[in-house]
Amino acid sequence: MIIGFDVGGSKISLFLSDRNGRVLYREKVPTPLFKTPMDLIEKLVDMSREAEERSESPVDIISVVFAGAVDGKSGIIKSSPNLFRDQEIPISSILEDILGKTVYIENDATAVAISEKIFGNGKIFSNFIYVTLSTGIGGGIFMNNRVYRGSNGMAGEFGHMRVVSDGNICGCGRTGCFETVAGGRAIGEMLRTSGIGHTSRYLKKITDRPLEAKDLFDGASHGDTECLDMARIFVDSMASGIASLANIFDPEAIMIGGGMANSTDIVFNRIREIVPGQMKTMVRNMEFFRTTPVTVELSPIAVVLYEEQIPGFNIERIVKEMREKISPKKKIEP
Repeated sequence: MIIGFDVGGSKISLFLSDRNGRVLYREKVPTPLFKTPMDLIEKLVDMSREAEERSESPVDIISVVFAGAVDGKSGIIKSSPNLFRDQEIPISSILEDILGKTVYIENDATAVAISEKIFGNGKIFSNFIYVTLSTGIGGGIFMNNRVYRGSNGMAGEFGHMRVVSDGNICGCGRTGCFETVAGGRAIGEMLRTSGIGHTSRYLKKITDRPLEAKDLFDGASHGDTECLDMARIFVDSMASGIASLANIFDPEAIMIGGGMANSTDIVFNRIREIVPGQMKTMVRNMEFFRTTPVTVELSPIAVVLYEEQIPGFNIERIVKEMREKISPKKKIEP
Protein backbone atom coordinates (compact mmCIF):
# COMPACT_ATOMS: atom_id res chain seq x y z
CA MET A 1 0.00 0.00 0.00
CA ILE A 2 1.05 3.58 -0.66
CA ILE A 3 0.33 6.79 1.19
CA GLY A 4 0.50 9.77 -1.12
CA PHE A 5 0.79 13.42 -0.09
CA ASP A 6 0.34 16.61 -2.10
CA VAL A 7 1.78 19.44 -0.02
CA GLY A 8 0.95 22.96 -1.14
CA GLY A 9 0.94 26.42 0.36
CA SER A 10 -2.80 26.32 1.12
CA LYS A 11 -3.63 22.64 1.65
CA ILE A 12 -2.22 19.18 2.32
CA SER A 13 -3.95 16.30 0.57
CA LEU A 14 -3.45 12.64 1.49
CA PHE A 15 -4.70 9.43 -0.02
CA LEU A 16 -4.18 5.77 0.70
CA SER A 17 -3.96 3.63 -2.43
CA ASP A 18 -2.91 0.29 -3.79
CA ARG A 19 -0.57 0.05 -6.78
CA ASN A 20 -3.49 -0.13 -9.21
CA GLY A 21 -4.53 3.40 -8.30
CA ARG A 22 -7.51 2.27 -6.23
CA VAL A 23 -7.94 4.98 -3.58
CA LEU A 24 -9.19 3.61 -0.26
CA TYR A 25 -9.03 6.71 1.91
CA ARG A 26 -8.69 10.47 1.42
CA GLU A 27 -8.03 13.41 3.68
CA LYS A 28 -7.52 17.10 2.98
CA VAL A 29 -6.54 19.70 5.55
CA PRO A 30 -5.54 23.38 5.35
CA THR A 31 -1.78 23.84 5.48
CA PRO A 32 -1.03 25.07 9.01
CA LEU A 33 1.34 27.94 9.66
CA PHE A 34 4.48 25.89 10.20
CA LYS A 35 7.20 27.57 12.23
CA THR A 36 9.89 25.01 11.41
CA PRO A 37 10.37 22.14 8.90
CA MET A 38 9.96 19.67 11.76
CA ASP A 39 6.41 20.98 12.27
CA LEU A 40 5.64 19.95 8.69
CA ILE A 41 7.29 16.57 9.15
CA GLU A 42 5.37 15.90 12.37
CA LYS A 43 2.12 16.73 10.55
CA LEU A 44 2.93 14.28 7.76
CA VAL A 45 3.87 11.61 10.31
CA ASP A 46 0.58 12.05 12.21
CA MET A 47 -1.47 11.90 9.01
CA SER A 48 0.48 8.85 7.80
CA ARG A 49 -0.13 6.93 11.01
CA GLU A 50 -3.83 7.73 10.97
CA ALA A 51 -4.13 6.59 7.35
CA GLU A 52 -2.21 3.38 8.03
CA GLU A 53 -4.71 2.47 10.72
CA ARG A 54 -7.37 2.45 8.00
CA SER A 55 -5.29 0.34 5.59
CA GLU A 56 -6.30 -3.15 4.53
CA SER A 57 -2.64 -4.20 4.40
CA PRO A 58 0.70 -2.76 5.53
CA VAL A 59 1.87 0.52 4.03
CA ASP A 60 5.40 0.21 2.67
CA ILE A 61 5.90 3.48 0.76
CA ILE A 62 5.24 7.15 1.41
CA SER A 63 5.20 9.46 -1.63
CA VAL A 64 5.27 13.24 -1.20
CA VAL A 65 4.79 15.73 -4.03
CA PHE A 66 5.69 19.23 -3.08
CA ALA A 67 5.24 22.73 -4.49
CA GLY A 68 8.83 23.88 -4.56
CA ALA A 69 12.32 23.11 -5.78
CA VAL A 70 12.88 19.42 -5.07
CA ASP A 71 15.82 17.10 -5.67
CA GLY A 72 14.11 13.73 -5.82
CA LYS A 73 17.42 11.87 -6.15
CA SER A 74 18.66 12.99 -2.74
CA GLY A 75 15.21 13.40 -1.18
CA ILE A 76 15.84 17.05 -0.32
CA ILE A 77 13.52 20.04 -0.61
CA LYS A 78 15.86 22.73 -1.94
CA SER A 79 13.48 25.64 -1.42
CA SER A 80 9.80 26.17 -0.71
CA PRO A 81 8.69 29.77 -1.37
CA ASN A 82 5.26 29.20 0.19
CA LEU A 83 6.56 27.57 3.37
CA PHE A 84 10.25 27.81 4.31
CA ARG A 85 11.75 29.85 1.45
CA ASP A 86 15.31 28.69 0.65
CA GLN A 87 15.82 26.43 3.68
CA GLU A 88 16.92 22.94 2.62
CA ILE A 89 15.03 20.04 4.20
CA PRO A 90 16.26 16.41 3.94
CA ILE A 91 12.67 15.28 4.21
CA SER A 92 13.03 11.75 2.80
CA SER A 93 15.71 10.60 5.24
CA ILE A 94 13.92 12.11 8.26
CA LEU A 95 10.57 10.52 7.38
CA GLU A 96 12.25 7.19 6.65
CA ASP A 97 13.94 7.22 10.05
CA ILE A 98 10.70 8.04 11.87
CA LEU A 99 8.27 5.83 9.94
CA GLY A 100 10.59 3.04 8.85
CA LYS A 101 9.29 3.13 5.28
CA THR A 102 10.67 4.08 1.89
CA VAL A 103 9.91 7.74 1.08
CA TYR A 104 9.89 9.32 -2.36
CA ILE A 105 9.62 13.05 -2.94
CA GLU A 106 9.01 14.96 -6.16
CA ASN A 107 8.15 18.44 -7.41
CA ASP A 108 4.38 18.64 -7.90
CA ALA A 109 4.43 19.63 -11.58
CA THR A 110 7.01 16.98 -12.47
CA ALA A 111 4.89 14.45 -10.58
CA VAL A 112 1.84 15.33 -12.71
CA ALA A 113 3.93 14.87 -15.88
CA ILE A 114 4.86 11.40 -14.57
CA SER A 115 1.19 10.73 -13.82
CA GLU A 116 0.32 11.69 -17.40
CA LYS A 117 2.85 9.07 -18.53
CA ILE A 118 1.57 6.36 -16.19
CA PHE A 119 -2.18 7.03 -16.10
CA GLY A 120 -3.00 9.74 -18.66
CA ASN A 121 -2.62 10.77 -22.27
CA GLY A 122 1.19 10.63 -22.07
CA LYS A 123 1.14 6.83 -22.34
CA ILE A 124 1.39 6.93 -26.12
CA PHE A 125 4.04 9.66 -26.40
CA SER A 126 7.81 9.54 -25.96
CA ASN A 127 8.28 13.32 -25.88
CA PHE A 128 5.81 15.69 -24.25
CA ILE A 129 5.65 18.60 -21.85
CA TYR A 130 3.18 19.35 -19.10
CA VAL A 131 2.38 23.00 -18.37
CA THR A 132 0.46 24.02 -15.26
CA LEU A 133 -1.37 27.35 -15.41
CA SER A 134 -2.14 28.13 -11.81
CA THR A 135 -1.08 30.68 -9.19
CA GLY A 136 2.31 30.42 -10.87
CA ILE A 137 3.39 28.60 -14.01
CA GLY A 138 5.42 25.40 -13.90
CA GLY A 139 5.76 22.13 -15.69
CA GLY A 140 7.32 18.77 -16.33
CA ILE A 141 9.21 17.28 -19.25
CA PHE A 142 9.39 13.82 -20.82
CA MET A 143 12.21 13.22 -23.31
CA ASN A 144 12.68 9.87 -25.04
CA ASN A 145 10.31 8.19 -22.58
CA ARG A 146 12.21 9.45 -19.54
CA VAL A 147 11.29 12.26 -17.21
CA TYR A 148 13.83 15.07 -17.39
CA ARG A 149 14.62 16.58 -14.00
CA GLY A 150 17.84 18.46 -14.75
CA SER A 151 21.10 18.28 -12.82
CA ASN A 152 19.53 19.54 -9.56
CA GLY A 153 16.00 18.20 -9.97
CA MET A 154 14.74 21.69 -10.83
CA ALA A 155 13.93 21.43 -14.56
CA GLY A 156 10.51 22.57 -15.74
CA GLU A 157 10.40 25.98 -14.04
CA PHE A 158 8.69 27.40 -17.12
CA GLY A 159 7.24 30.33 -15.20
CA HIS A 160 10.72 31.80 -14.75
CA MET A 161 11.44 32.01 -18.46
CA ARG A 162 11.84 35.70 -19.25
CA VAL A 163 9.30 36.76 -21.88
CA VAL A 164 9.38 40.59 -21.75
CA SER A 165 12.37 42.89 -21.54
CA ASP A 166 10.92 44.83 -18.63
CA GLY A 167 8.09 44.11 -16.27
CA ASN A 168 7.00 43.32 -12.76
CA ILE A 169 9.33 41.66 -10.27
CA CYS A 170 8.84 37.91 -10.05
CA GLY A 171 9.09 35.82 -6.90
CA CYS A 172 12.39 34.50 -8.24
CA GLY A 173 13.84 38.01 -8.14
CA ARG A 174 13.94 38.68 -11.89
CA THR A 175 11.62 40.87 -13.94
CA GLY A 176 9.54 39.97 -16.96
CA CYS A 177 9.11 36.28 -16.17
CA PHE A 178 6.38 34.25 -17.91
CA GLU A 179 4.32 33.97 -14.74
CA THR A 180 4.42 37.74 -14.13
CA VAL A 181 2.40 38.25 -17.32
CA ALA A 182 0.27 35.09 -17.40
CA GLY A 183 0.24 33.48 -13.93
CA GLY A 184 -2.82 33.49 -11.70
CA ARG A 185 -1.25 35.66 -9.00
CA ALA A 186 -0.19 38.26 -11.57
CA ILE A 187 -3.63 38.26 -13.21
CA GLY A 188 -5.29 38.80 -9.83
CA GLU A 189 -3.01 41.75 -9.08
CA MET A 190 -3.73 43.31 -12.47
CA LEU A 191 -7.47 42.91 -11.93
CA ARG A 192 -7.24 44.71 -8.61
CA THR A 193 -5.26 47.63 -10.05
CA SER A 194 -6.86 48.00 -13.50
CA GLY A 195 -10.24 49.31 -12.41
CA ILE A 196 -12.14 46.60 -14.27
CA GLY A 197 -13.74 45.56 -10.99
CA HIS A 198 -15.73 48.81 -11.07
CA THR A 199 -16.80 48.64 -14.73
CA SER A 200 -17.40 44.95 -15.47
CA ARG A 201 -20.99 43.95 -14.77
CA TYR A 202 -19.84 40.55 -13.55
CA LEU A 203 -16.83 41.59 -11.47
CA LYS A 204 -18.40 44.55 -9.68
CA LYS A 205 -20.78 42.12 -7.96
CA ILE A 206 -17.79 40.66 -6.09
CA THR A 207 -17.35 42.98 -3.13
CA ASP A 208 -16.57 40.71 -0.18
CA ARG A 209 -13.00 39.77 -1.19
CA PRO A 210 -10.15 40.72 -3.56
CA LEU A 211 -10.60 39.72 -7.19
CA GLU A 212 -8.80 36.57 -8.38
CA ALA A 213 -7.87 35.19 -11.79
CA LYS A 214 -10.72 32.69 -11.57
CA ASP A 215 -13.20 35.57 -11.39
CA LEU A 216 -11.97 36.95 -14.72
CA PHE A 217 -12.39 33.63 -16.52
CA ASP A 218 -15.74 32.96 -14.84
CA GLY A 219 -16.91 36.37 -16.02
CA ALA A 220 -15.68 35.64 -19.55
CA SER A 221 -17.51 32.30 -19.50
CA HIS A 222 -20.69 34.16 -18.54
CA GLY A 223 -20.30 36.43 -21.56
CA ASP A 224 -19.13 39.58 -19.79
CA THR A 225 -17.58 41.66 -22.62
CA GLU A 226 -14.90 43.35 -20.53
CA CYS A 227 -13.86 40.06 -18.95
CA LEU A 228 -13.70 38.42 -22.37
CA ASP A 229 -11.48 41.16 -23.78
CA MET A 230 -9.04 41.08 -20.86
CA ALA A 231 -9.06 37.27 -20.65
CA ARG A 232 -8.04 37.04 -24.30
CA ILE A 233 -5.04 39.29 -23.65
CA PHE A 234 -3.81 37.02 -20.87
CA VAL A 235 -4.52 33.82 -22.79
CA ASP A 236 -2.59 35.18 -25.75
CA SER A 237 0.37 35.67 -23.38
CA MET A 238 -0.02 32.08 -22.16
CA ALA A 239 -0.07 30.84 -25.75
CA SER A 240 3.00 32.88 -26.64
CA GLY A 241 4.98 31.31 -23.80
CA ILE A 242 3.77 27.81 -24.69
CA ALA A 243 4.75 28.38 -28.34
CA SER A 244 8.28 29.23 -27.16
CA LEU A 245 8.38 26.04 -25.09
CA ALA A 246 7.28 24.06 -28.14
CA ASN A 247 10.21 25.51 -30.08
CA ILE A 248 12.61 24.55 -27.29
CA PHE A 249 11.43 20.98 -26.68
CA ASP A 250 9.78 19.98 -30.00
CA PRO A 251 7.19 17.81 -28.19
CA GLU A 252 4.73 15.38 -29.71
CA ALA A 253 2.11 16.64 -27.28
CA ILE A 254 1.49 19.39 -24.76
CA MET A 255 -0.54 18.62 -21.63
CA ILE A 256 -2.10 21.65 -19.94
CA GLY A 257 -3.36 21.66 -16.37
CA GLY A 258 -3.81 23.93 -13.38
CA GLY A 259 -6.81 25.89 -12.18
CA MET A 260 -6.94 28.31 -15.11
CA ALA A 261 -7.05 25.45 -17.63
CA ASN A 262 -10.40 24.45 -16.11
CA SER A 263 -11.89 27.32 -18.14
CA THR A 264 -11.93 25.03 -21.14
CA ASP A 265 -13.41 27.30 -23.81
CA ILE A 266 -11.75 30.53 -22.68
CA VAL A 267 -8.28 29.17 -21.88
CA PHE A 268 -7.54 25.65 -23.10
CA ASN A 269 -9.39 25.71 -26.41
CA ARG A 270 -8.05 29.16 -27.30
CA ILE A 271 -4.46 28.13 -26.50
CA ARG A 272 -4.85 25.04 -28.67
CA GLU A 273 -6.27 27.19 -31.46
CA ILE A 274 -3.72 30.02 -31.51
CA VAL A 275 -0.40 28.39 -30.55
CA PRO A 276 0.20 27.04 -34.10
CA GLY A 277 -0.33 30.53 -35.55
CA GLN A 278 2.07 32.07 -33.05
CA MET A 279 4.78 29.64 -34.13
CA LYS A 280 4.69 31.05 -37.68
CA THR A 281 7.03 29.10 -39.96
CA MET A 282 8.18 26.93 -37.03
CA VAL A 283 4.76 25.30 -36.70
CA ARG A 284 4.76 21.49 -36.41
CA ASN A 285 2.37 18.68 -35.61
CA MET A 286 1.52 18.63 -31.91
CA GLU A 287 -1.44 17.40 -29.94
CA PHE A 288 -2.96 19.24 -26.99
CA PHE A 289 -4.61 17.65 -23.97
CA ARG A 290 -6.16 19.04 -20.82
CA THR A 291 -4.90 17.22 -17.73
CA THR A 292 -7.72 15.69 -15.71
CA PRO A 293 -8.19 16.08 -11.92
CA VAL A 294 -7.80 12.30 -11.54
CA THR A 295 -4.37 12.41 -13.20
CA VAL A 296 -3.34 15.16 -10.76
CA GLU A 297 -4.68 13.28 -7.74
CA LEU A 298 -2.80 10.12 -8.68
CA SER A 299 0.53 11.91 -9.16
CA PRO A 300 2.07 10.66 -5.86
CA ILE A 301 1.39 7.02 -6.74
CA ALA A 302 2.63 7.65 -10.30
CA VAL A 303 5.99 8.72 -8.87
CA VAL A 304 6.25 5.40 -7.01
CA LEU A 305 5.29 3.33 -10.05
CA TYR A 306 7.77 5.21 -12.23
CA GLU A 307 10.58 4.62 -9.75
CA GLU A 308 9.74 0.92 -9.52
CA GLN A 309 9.48 0.44 -13.29
CA ILE A 310 12.59 2.48 -14.14
CA PRO A 311 14.88 2.02 -11.10
CA GLY A 312 18.00 3.09 -12.97
CA PHE A 313 17.15 6.73 -12.40
CA ASN A 314 17.53 6.65 -8.64
CA ILE A 315 20.97 5.10 -8.43
CA GLU A 316 21.70 6.93 -5.16
CA ARG A 317 18.81 5.17 -3.45
CA ILE A 318 19.89 1.77 -4.78
CA VAL A 319 23.42 2.29 -3.43
CA LYS A 320 22.02 3.41 -0.09
CA GLU A 321 19.85 0.30 0.21
CA MET A 322 22.76 -1.96 -0.66
CA ARG A 323 24.89 -0.35 2.05
CA GLU A 324 22.11 -0.72 4.61
CA LYS A 325 21.92 -4.44 3.90
CA ILE A 326 25.62 -4.74 4.67
CA SER A 327 25.69 -2.66 7.87
CA PRO A 328 22.96 -2.13 10.49
CA LYS A 329 21.03 1.10 10.10
CA LYS A 330 21.80 3.66 12.73
CA LYS A 331 18.78 5.46 14.07
CA ILE A 332 19.02 9.20 13.58
CA GLU A 333 17.08 11.40 15.91
CA PRO A 334 15.37 14.21 13.96
